[in-house]
Amino acid sequence: MLNGLFSGIIIFFLCMKSLNPDSYDKNGKTAGMEIVGATMYSCVVWVVNCQMALAVSYFTLIQHIFIWGGIFLWYLFLIVYGALPSSVSTTAYKVFVETLAPAPTYWFVTLFVVIASLIPYICFKAVQMRFYPGYHGVVQWIRHEGRANDPEYFQMVRQQSLRTTNVGFTARSIARDKEFEWHLER
Repeated sequence: MLNGLFSGIIIFFLCMKSLNPDSYDKNGKTAGMEIVGATMYSCVVWVVNCQMALAVSYFTLIQHIFIWGGIFLWYLFLIVYGALPSSVSTTAYKVFVETLAPAPTYWFVTLFVVIASLIPYICFKAVQMRFYPGYHGVVQWIRHEGRANDPEYFQMVRQQSLRTTNVGFTARSIARDKEFEWHLER
């Protein structure tokens, strides 16, 4: 939830500050609320889908379709909704085709805001992987080290992960008891 709050604040303030005071296109037109709103929502769509892509460990075809297809559907929606009569689309009438797509400012702001919004998420995931790895992260770490067949290294990493994993007290105590029983049997 905190990630969503940070991302929302970053998107809102960066879009407002980068589009509001200056002229938007080469004719000197300033960005109106329809432009700022479409840019903000484009950034939201990009950030959410990029965070999903960063959270996925293994990509499958269906994940590619949903992640990148979500972004594609947003732009398709902007084009189709903007093509409807102005009585239906109101302030979104041809806003993407005539205003956003040809303006380099839109693409630059979208790229800049998406990168700025992903930095806290990437930092959190890096800290989590380093200090509080889940079981999947531990397995990836062992594979990356090239020691998947070394039982001593595997046991050492397993012990470290049991100490640092966010598992409840009861689960940790049961795991310690089972490990103690295993040592007694040997």
